[in-house]
Amino acid sequence: MKNKLLSLGSIFTTAFLTACSNPPVDCDAFPAQEDSNYVLPYQTGETYKVLVSTGHYRTENQGVGLYAIDFVIPIGSKIVAARDGEVVSLREIYQDYNGEDLKENYIFIRHDDGTIARYFHLTHKGVLVNEGDKVKAGEVIGLSGNTGQSGGPHLHFDVQKCGPNLPPQYNKLPCGQTVPITFKNTTFHKCGLKRGESYLALKN
Repeated sequence: MKNKLLSLGSIFTTAFLTACSNPPVDCDAFPAQEDSNYVLPYQTGETYKVLVSTGHYRTENQGVGLYAIDFVIPIGSKIVAARDGEVVSLREIYQDYNGEDLKENYIFIRHDDGTIARYFHLTHKGVLVNEGDKVKAGEVIGLSGNTGQSGGPHLHFDVQKCGPNLPPQYNKLPCGQTVPITFKNTTFHKCGLKRGESYLALKN
């Protein structure tokens, strides 16, 4: 089983790095780190690699997916709220490794400016909050997984302009546009997190 998981991880990494190349980045689009409202979506003291960042996929579709980030995170790892907000939608019914599009577990959190943070591919019964809950940045909200159309365990994180856009209309425009963000509790990244780099979540 261990060899099988390693093989899946290698295939996942190779496929995404081959398919996704970062387009030119407009660094001015990203907020200054010291002004950021966001922390990394995992616990202080933990370090995870960014598999895919700016230019994720569907970049031709008016910004849908442009600023999405995939973190390579093992199944069952604690996921935290990246920003204060209210839980507006969630799902935890699907099993890991189901491999089916639109059958992933998730949490959506609305912020006070109307933007929606989306945490995808959570594990089966891995949602630790309820719809309507108010959460603080850094608060544990769920457990990472590998549900839905995914080549290996990871957390897909992005922030959409508005919403929530519920399945199957995850990326309905204009709300489906993702917005550029920086994280205040890690190393300097003026142009957003970089693919292939690992980021330590520092104490905020």
